[in-house]
Amino acid sequence: MPHLVLEYSANVPDRPDLRRVLLDLHDALAATGLFERKDLKSRAVRHELFAVADGVEDRPFVALSIAILDGRPDEVKAALSDAALDVLVRAFPELVAEGRGAISVE
Repeated sequence: MPHLVLEYSANVPDRPDLRRVLLDLHDALAATGLFERKDLKSRAVRHELFAVADGVEDRPFVALSIAILDGRPDEVKAALSDAALDVLVRAFPELVAEGRGAISVE
């Protein structure tokens, strides 16, 4: 049963509907054919206290962790990461456009 944890800093410039973002992630991962939507669990966590890179306070981040069972080929992991990253880039366009923050998937 895959678990998704979407963490983000309090200074992210975008304010998307996070429930919608989580459901869009479910859709994207289910579309890979590797999981059924009913098996996905996700949550979002906002961080008030954080440090990125050199500690400059205006560097926001969005980080998605996808926990799946061991043994999946690297190609499968890459496909999942790519699908999830597409969703996050669309959900956080200001963060991407400003180029001072980071979006990551692992």
